[in-house]
Amino acid sequence: RGLDAMVGRERELSSLTSGLAETLAGRGRLVFLVSGEPGIGKTRLADEFAVVAEAKGLAVRIGHCFQEGVPFLPFVEMLERFVDGIAEPEQLRRQLAQEASELARLLPKLRRILPDLPPALDLPAPQARRHLFNCFFDFVARSATEQPTLMIVEDLHWADDSTLALLDHLAQRIADLPVMLLGTYRDAEIDVTRGLAKTLEDLLRGRIATRLKLKGLPRDDVATMLGRLSGKSAPAEVVEEIFAETEGNPFFVEELFRHLDEEHRLYNSAGEFHSSFKIAELEVPESVRLVVTRRLERLNETTRRMLATAATIGRFFTFELLEAVSGSDGDSLMECIAEAEGAGLVYSLTEAPKARFQFSHELVRQAVLSRLSSALRQKLHLEVAEAIERIYSINPESPHAETLDDYVADLAHHYSRGGDREKAVQYLQLAAQQAAQRSATSVAIDQLTNALRILKSLPKTAQRDQQELILQMMLGPLLIATKGNASQEVEQTYLRARELAQLLNATSQQFPSLFGLRSVYLVRGELLRAHELSQQLVSLAESENDTEHLLEARVALGNTFYLQGALKQGHTQFEEALGIYDPKRHRSHAFVYVYDPGVFCLARIVTTLPALGYVDLTLKKTRDLLALAREVSHPPSLVLALMSACEFYLFRRETDPANEPSEWAMRVAEENGLANFLGQATIDSGATLAQKGQTSEGISRIRQGLAACRATGAVLFRPFFLSFLADAYLRAEQLTEGLAVVDEALSLVSQTQERFHEAELWRLKGELARQTGLECLPEAENCLRKAIAVARSQEARFWELRATTSLARLLRDTNRRDEVRPMLAEIYNWFTEGFDTADLKDAKALLDELQT
Repeated sequence: RGLDAMVGRERELSSLTSGLAETLAGRGRLVFLVSGEPGIGKTRLADEFAVVAEAKGLAVRIGHCFQEGVPFLPFVEMLERFVDGIAEPEQLRRQLAQEASELARLLPKLRRILPDLPPALDLPAPQARRHLFNCFFDFVARSATEQPTLMIVEDLHWADDSTLALLDHLAQRIADLPVMLLGTYRDAEIDVTRGLAKTLEDLLRGRIATRLKLKGLPRDDVATMLGRLSGKSAPAEVVEEIFAETEGNPFFVEELFRHLDEEHRLYNSAGEFHSSFKIAELEVPESVRLVVTRRLERLNETTRRMLATAATIGRFFTFELLEAVSGSDGDSLMECIAEAEGAGLVYSLTEAPKARFQFSHELVRQAVLSRLSSALRQKLHLEVAEAIERIYSINPESPHAETLDDYVADLAHHYSRGGDREKAVQYLQLAAQQAAQRSATSVAIDQLTNALRILKSLPKTAQRDQQELILQMMLGPLLIATKGNASQEVEQTYLRARELAQLLNATSQQFPSLFGLRSVYLVRGELLRAHELSQQLVSLAESENDTEHLLEARVALGNTFYLQGALKQGHTQFEEALGIYDPKRHRSHAFVYVYDPGVFCLARIVTTLPALGYVDLTLKKTRDLLALAREVSHPPSLVLALMSACEFYLFRRETDPANEPSEWAMRVAEENGLANFLGQATIDSGATLAQKGQTSEGISRIRQGLAACRATGAVLFRPFFLSFLADAYLRAEQLTEGLAVVDEALSLVSQTQERFHEAELWRLKGELARQTGLECLPEAENCLRKAIAVARSQEARFWELRATTSLARLLRDTNRRDEVRPMLAEIYNWFTEGFDTADLKDAKALLDELQT
């Protein structure tokens, strides 16, 4: 590959080498990011450093990113090379240990080599991604304890978001491991994507990474390069001219030298450099691409055709695939490759298990492609795709061999570029499924979006509509995972899916499309629309006689009843759903509908029962809820259960038992990347602190949680969470702030119809007004009477008791105790349980006082 030894870069190589001692000592956190323009020598520096690292006993693992954006590709390359280096399956099983099942999501052929691997855990997208990352890290950590490791990721400017996320995950965690990470990337503004920019900023700002920016070589190093390339000392005039033309870019220096040499412009008849040498007087290409293009023109036509095919395949290509596409006999093809190698355009990868080649630089490949007409390029893409199908659709003789599953992303790319729209849609769907299985959500969304765009250009048929329905239903959950239920994109996806399902009379797809659409309106706080769709879900499930769908329909309808303040109707739906629910049979529902349905129903019952006045019964239901959530072991369901338990104990005004589930919920949400749940759990934790008397810290934490929830676009439960903030302000005697918060919450109640906590909001407003001053007492009384009226309309006996107790205090203090004593006695005497709660004790004490 050009020069036998690297010229210059001694300082940069020394910086890298100095880190090896710390890596070998297990003091990691050594991440080097090598940046610069194309051809500046990033890969060459990485190669030289790899040689140094290997000499010091490190295992070197190299992976590449490509423009096609295959998820996790550099890490898949590293894993594949590791797996291919172990011949015995049992040894491989020991090396991969318990991570093997998860790593098979990255490298499907692992299941061909180890066919008895258990299935990977079926987790929702955020948890699945985190689990995959943790397993890959554990694999790296275990390998590194056996042999210190250098991991090189080339061309990060082409990395997809999933690859960057895994890179960041590893970089953040290698502090105590004998592992060094090195990444290369182009730093021109057009090459740095938003995802790469954020990753770089996080790593550099956190002082986890060191950046080495490569610039052009100085004149002396250019002189050294020319001396090595020519075998003789170059005069200062020649050095100056080439340095000025190339600005010291090593690749350009080498390519320009080759061009001038081949054009016989460098030497006189005696074989010495021309004494007078002016680039401006020569017909010299102005860019690397033009220099390479000139060199391509000197190759024979057959070799140029071979390179065109190879460039269409990609930066790397195998002899097997090249032969299949070109249709040439092996000997002729080898002659062409030999000519291209002699010209320095490609080189062989001798360490590969089968004949494999690489372009000497991506700029060379781009120069080859730029010479092709659009028609020829399209034809070559089709030929490459068809050859891949021919070669890899055959059952492999060895489990290590590649199959069509390993090439679905390549096939999607080539058929898309080749103009075969049906095949492009087919493979884009398969590639999206594979990306989703690897938790590469953004890549899967891009592939599905491309498939839908291509599909729209096909003639309108029932088959096309069926294909679109499948794609839309795949896209919906992925958009929810990345953009949240409330986004416009999610709404449009499920609206279109519902339209297609109705058009095709596809009953099996009508339910999930309706369910997805309902989730949009629910999270946005558009409860009337969500309630209407929930009723449609029940009718549809009953008409289908489908108990699986009926279970989720009852849950959905119960939830919208509950949120609108129809507590008894909601409770009835939850109990009916629990009558259908079987923990083992319905465990998979959590991965389709976000929560385990049994946990969800019990969580809502734990909220509705105490409001209806059955506080002691709720204690048992809370224990049942937590036990089921532990058994199900599904992170979102567990967090929901813990938050519901915390809120029940806060309802009882028992802060010690509320504290443990709130802190546990925050840990689970944070560990599993559940942003919205973390915000809600943070609010619960803040409310617990406020009830304990730590009002300042509690208010701060509640506001932090509210901001986190708002960032997701969710409106659902905001009035409820604002009631915690208003209560904290009341306890802190910050009455103006409290009144502003409760007014915001009541305004949202009016907009969204989320009324299950409305009575408590009116009571809080009354208490805040009562403590503001005598002039506000009439308003306070009106608010408390409003709270009582709302509670009675909802049959929410506990809210009625609490509001009546507050009103009794106000009337007592204004010498109207006879007016309120019968009201308080009536609601207190309704209760048959819960007499150990703070609210019932307060009511009893006040009744006794009023009767004296």
